[in-house]
Amino acid sequence: MDALLKQFERLKRPIDMVQTLHDRQLKEVPARYILPSDQRPVPAIEAPQSIPVIDLAAHHSEIVTQVAKESQDWGFFQRIKRVSKEFFDLSLEEKRRQCPVRPGTRMLEGYGRFFDISDVTVLDWVDALVHYISPPSVKAVEHWPKTPHTYRETYEKYGEEVLKLTDKLLGMLSEGLGLDPNYFRTLIKEPLLQLRINYYPPCPQPDLVNGLRPHSDGNLLTVLIDDQVDGLQVRKGEEWFTISPVPGSLVVNIGDLLQIISNGKYTSAEHRAVVNTNQYRMSVVMFLNPQDDVLIAPAPELIDETHPRLYQSILSQEYGTTYMSKDNRGKAPVEALILS
Repeated sequence: MDALLKQFERLKRPIDMVQTLHDRQLKEVPARYILPSDQRPVPAIEAPQSIPVIDLAAHHSEIVTQVAKESQDWGFFQRIKRVSKEFFDLSLEEKRRQCPVRPGTRMLEGYGRFFDISDVTVLDWVDALVHYISPPSVKAVEHWPKTPHTYRETYEKYGEEVLKLTDKLLGMLSEGLGLDPNYFRTLIKEPLLQLRINYYPPCPQPDLVNGLRPHSDGNLLTVLIDDQVDGLQVRKGEEWFTISPVPGSLVVNIGDLLQIISNGKYTSAEHRAVVNTNQYRMSVVMFLNPQDDVLIAPAPELIDETHPRLYQSILSQEYGTTYMSKDNRGKAPVEALILS
């Protein structure tokens, strides 16, 4: 919590929202956003095939095999959902008034800037809205947007559906590892579900910035919907691949915690967001986490003489705090737990 409070105090200092910079029609990106030359996004390869699309209406045993295979391969798969951007249609002033940034359960909540870890952090070209969807103990609806008036109803319903989906997926991912279907459900207790809406305005010099820096997600599962504008890129091996949106789909991403629990059989996907000069892009992201006191460690059933334990144990809360308090890039947080 101390790290969150420091970040909160830092964000009280005047840093323009990216939307404001875009509205000013700047010709050049401010220095705080410009990446060192060796960190700038190089042109990505167009994926030779779409990331795996999985139909959850298929036969159950076939789904188990497919989910397990694709999660080990890309770390991403897609299914159907639609895009919502209602909140970001409001004016900048109204968004700030309704949802000021404040300390939350694991990270800052509200509408503003996040991941500005220090005064020397290179800033990402993104604004965001963050809050918790569930459980009720962390769901502060009084800090949710008041307009549009359907916001709360829409996102509560969407959150219910995401929880159903992730529960089903965790059951299948458990089976894919040869574990009891309830293994993950029992482990995580009452799941934490957090919403983050990312808004990427057009950028005058997109080759110099990150929309969102390269990272893997520090959770169990991530469910994402976007607005059909290219910007999501996934790393596979040494190459970056541009993932073209599939209409009416969800992107589901394996997180670091699932990589640890599976003892590396499932791999969290390193990904990033890039921006462009003429189109805004928005993504609606749901992050599924265990309760804070859950010990994250490789499942004992997956360890034997030929499959040694690969990762240290860590409390879910500790992993989340470390993840949010450092200027991490790539898969540094999960790689720091690899046993030598």
